[in-house]
Amino acid sequence: MTEHVLTLRKTEKVTHDTYHLTTTRPEGYDFVPGQANHWGIERGGFRDASKPFTITSLPGEEHLEFVIKSYPTNQYPDHDGFTELIPDMQPGERIYVDEAGGDIRDRGRGIFVAGGAGVTPFIPILKARAQRGELDGCTLLYSNKTEADIILRDLWEGMGGLETVFTLTEEAHSRLPKKQTDRELLQQNLRDHHEKVYVCGPPPMMKSVIADLRAMGVGEDRIVVEEKWLE
Repeated sequence: MTEHVLTLRKTEKVTHDTYHLTTTRPEGYDFVPGQANHWGIERGGFRDASKPFTITSLPGEEHLEFVIKSYPTNQYPDHDGFTELIPDMQPGERIYVDEAGGDIRDRGRGIFVAGGAGVTPFIPILKARAQRGELDGCTLLYSNKTEADIILRDLWEGMGGLETVFTLTEEAHSRLPKKQTDRELLQQNLRDHHEKVYVCGPPPMMKSVIADLRAMGVGEDRIVVEEKWLE
């Protein structure tokens, strides 16, 4: 495995617990929108952690960008503390990554079904489609616990041609609907039998959405996910 070294340039807050990181880009480092690489950092004994994060910048840009949600260990005991260190990272710190990879990439227009930080692979895909003027016929179906958790809401709402459907699972006092991403919601937003369905989110959501799509007769050639979810 080839290892590359990135240098952190800056960190900016996106939501109360999500951060936008900009790093250097090694010469010749290639990727396609939607792909991720695996990180190691020198903090906390995570030099060889190999944690996957989506590259949210575009291939033509001179730097790399990432949008990462931080999970405090005291609130999320199933996490190992890696992302808890993200808010404290300083410019100049080194990040060790491998080559970019992954199965989520632009396969055509369709509906993008995201849960929480699972929206990150769709950031570069939809930004690239926006640059090409190819957002017509695309829908972002995006679920979060609360309205404050919505990542890059202004970006999505400002993309001409992109239809956005935001839903919440835990906040009752909002103008946005409180609803799970279930079969009913999927049926309401699927336009035809040819468009692709991109899915990325927490494991329980992934399993449920893929099962619903299969029950609806959506073929696996139309479902764009990391391939392990179709096994």
